[in-house]
Amino acid sequence: MSSIEISISQAKKYLAENDAKEALKVLKPFKKSLKTSNPPNLELYQIFAESYLENGQVDKAYPLLVKSCELDPEGRLGGSDKFFTLGQIAGGEDGISLLVKGIESVSTQAGDELKQEQAEKIVGGLLSMIEIWMTDLCMEPNAESQCEELIGKAMEVSDNQSPEAWAMLGSIRISQQRFGDAAEAFSQSWHFFQEKKDKIETGAQQGFGNLHIEFVNLLQPLLNLAKMCVELGLYDTALEIEGAIKDIDEDNLEGIYLEGFTHYLICKLEQFKSNNPAIILSPENIYEFNGHFQDMPLDLANIVTQDRVKEARLLLTYMVKLAEQGDSKDEIVSELLQGAEGLLSELGGPAHMSELIKFRKGDEVADDEEVEIDNDDI
Repeated sequence: MSSIEISISQAKKYLAENDAKEALKVLKPFKKSLKTSNPPNLELYQIFAESYLENGQVDKAYPLLVKSCELDPEGRLGGSDKFFTLGQIAGGEDGISLLVKGIESVSTQAGDELKQEQAEKIVGGLLSMIEIWMTDLCMEPNAESQCEELIGKAMEVSDNQSPEAWAMLGSIRISQQRFGDAAEAFSQSWHFFQEKKDKIETGAQQGFGNLHIEFVNLLQPLLNLAKMCVELGLYDTALEIEGAIKDIDEDNLEGIYLEGFTHYLICKLEQFKSNNPAIILSPENIYEFNGHFQDMPLDLANIVTQDRVKEARLLLTYMVKLAEQGDSKDEIVSELLQGAEGLLSELGGPAHMSELIKFRKGDEVADDEEVEIDNDDI
């Protein structure tokens, strides 16, 4: 193997370990080769682009992806991934064209028999196209019909078993104000995500697959689904999903925030129901009410919601403690901190450290109990 081939192999290993910085260090001596190699080294372009993307440097990855697509216009040499990635970044009509090219590349490679991995790539490409139609191209007169056609294809390719496709169908139905259908779609999505999670766990126990990487890949889709369930007032389902997120990464800031926020909204829901007993809430109308719950002052003396209030306070306080130990300049962390602190002010302020310690240990927290504090527990 040449020195370039060895370095590319090492970079792939680092990327598999989610260490893009080390991958870029290994590749750095060959940066000039991107311009001087004759013929151009497609694999070097692709690994550099992937490393930059994983390191959050989209501006540096973009021209390398463009060049990779030019060097391998049908994906016969370096695969189809570059078309999907560039299509998502480009967006608009150009993005649609690139995603179509990626799907065609996978279909050509598959021939008459589509493997599961290839089916998942095609479904992912179709869903990315829907995202573009729902955002960049949403004002086009055929946007809705395109979304319907593409989600239909995604369901067909996945035999109606893709959790991501069901989640996207729910999102489409919300945009159409078909909230009952959206709720059913999100329920199906969670069902198939549970199956997927169980399958990963079983495979890991039997020595197949990489549990860490496959679980990490589930995190963002689960977070997105939890948010949509919260938006639609499917709080019980949201809590189940947030529990799965905790199984994967118990210190995931966004997951902890969402769980605390869900308990907070349940308090508001119970209070709203008490104040408006004549109103029957359903998926068709809770979406509208959900947007007004936060405007309603929270009654901390309400016995019905006291346990939920305590749970929300503990979760949000813990999230704040974790966030304070992280990068304060991170935009997402800052937003979560601001949101949690705002909710805590309405929930009666942060929980006491003694309560937090017992919460982390999984013990019941009594209001009048003193607990010795060990900072190592936080």
